Amino acid sequence: MTLRSLALFALALCTTALFAHPAGASDAPLIAGYWSDFYDHWAGVFQQQNGVVMGALLFGGICLFIITRGKWRK
Repeated sequence: MTLRSLALFALALCTTALFAHPAGASDAPLIAGYWSDFYDHWAGVFQQQNGVVMGALLFGGICLFIITRGKWRK
C-alpha cells in the first residue's frame, strides 16, 4: 500500500466519520455530539497528574521521532 493510497483511505474514513448519523437520532451529524464528549473526556484526563505525565511523554516521543527523521542529516 503506497503512501498516497493510505492518505486517500484516511481522508475517506475521516469524511465518513464526519458526516455519519447515529441510528435513530436527530439530524445533527455524529461529530457535533461526539466532539463535546471527546473534549470533556480528555479535559478530565489532563486534570489528573498521570494524564499530564502521559501527555508529556507522548509529546516528547513524537518530537524525538520528528527530529530523528529529519532530512538535515543527509
